[in-house]
Amino acid sequence: MADIQKQFEQFHLKIRVDYDMASELRDKRDTVLRRIKNYLEKNDYPSCRELLQGSYKMKTGVKPIAGLEYDIDVGLRFDIKETDHKAEEVRGWVYGAVKDHTKKIEDKGPCIRVVYEAGYHLDLVTYAVWTDDFGTEQYRLAHKEQGWRPADPPALLDYVREYRRQNFVDTEDNATKTDQFRRCVRTLRRWNDVQMPYESYAKPAGLAFVLVAIQWGLAKSTFIDGRSDDRRCLALFTRSIANSVGRVTATKPTPEYEEMFSRLDDADMAVFKERMVILAEALESAGNMADPVKACKKLVEVLGDDFPVPEKDDTGERTKAPAIVTSSSSA
Repeated sequence: MADIQKQFEQFHLKIRVDYDMASELRDKRDTVLRRIKNYLEKNDYPSCRELLQGSYKMKTGVKPIAGLEYDIDVGLRFDIKETDHKAEEVRGWVYGAVKDHTKKIEDKGPCIRVVYEAGYHLDLVTYAVWTDDFGTEQYRLAHKEQGWRPADPPALLDYVREYRRQNFVDTEDNATKTDQFRRCVRTLRRWNDVQMPYESYAKPAGLAFVLVAIQWGLAKSTFIDGRSDDRRCLALFTRSIANSVGRVTATKPTPEYEEMFSRLDDADMAVFKERMVILAEALESAGNMADPVKACKKLVEVLGDDFPVPEKDDTGERTKAPAIVTSSSSA
């Protein structure tokens, strides 16, 4: 059995995006935030604070391929009640602040999108936040058509963080200090992009893969010597989905409790599961190969050209007997 954990970690290093490390993205975000705050102050509107959320905060984002763009979620926290101002009004403040910032500003359902020609965009998501009479912090998202909608972005982050903390201890790699959960979610997201290198309602969103990994029990997997085995972790997980009956579902655990795969119709879901079968078979096939070069070439077929293939001289005799310890824990 080929030991290709090194290649999985190299792949992760190549596909990961860390907005705190990407100076250009960070500078664009900070420039937009300053512009919004200055506009609010100038017009005597309530101010806002940045609210960290999405793959930016979960650190599960991947670099885009083909015609896809970097997608950066920026939460804007207004310390107001939903009864103080209409959602349309607050969204109008944000739109007014950025409307001339770039050539293309999109007023979308849950956000205001600032599009940059360089191939990325910022999604500005606006919230009203206050503490109710029972001491509970309330969040409402300003939606374009639906007004104030219940939300709780900090609780969603806690949900993901707690699963990682309980199930993926001692699985950090050396290169990125990232645990197996985040590496495998990023691998699934890159696979999703390779299969559909364009935006479509038939394509699951990035958060869907975070939640399906938790709710379908992505489990820690290691070699007998204690090192992470990302290939087997993914093989077991994708096989469980490939063999499942009916639709794949993953429900957001916070208001409004959306089902993240609901945007896929039955035909789209059938195609998604067929692709998952192919992915599971490739991961299993790679695990049965003794030659790391052949194993990695097999994975290039499903994960794309960024998955590294070692030189033959670099592989040596690095194979492992199929003695593997897998610790599993389902949500």
